[in-house]
Amino acid sequence: MKKLLFLTLLFSALIATTTNAQAGDPPSMLEQMKVKQRPALVEKVQLTEAQADKVIELNYDMRMQAATKLKDLNEADRSKKLAELKAEKEKKLAEFLSPEQLKALNTYYADMGKNMPKKD
Repeated sequence: MKKLLFLTLLFSALIATTTNAQAGDPPSMLEQMKVKQRPALVEKVQLTEAQADKVIELNYDMRMQAATKLKDLNEADRSKKLAELKAEKEKKLAEFLSPEQLKALNTYYADMGKNMPKKD
């Protein structure tokens, strides 16, 4: 009985540790984003898989930058820095997307934003 209890506790601790390690692992988070977002970007925005991956990687990189650069700023500075990051992202997107694809991508993200539940 004691062995069974010990093994159960050990197994539970192992699962909890593995789950926590995967949740904060940036490469696995990026890969999960690619798996979830790539099909919609290819289908609805008419991107190639390579372009979709670049878009996802760019969005991920920008989010990581925003998380580090914006966390200690006041509201005014945060808004200014966020606008700079968005402009930088648009410039980078324009390097590998056509104007039509860029417009379709922005429309896609706008539609996604409309379908998101509102935060109160």
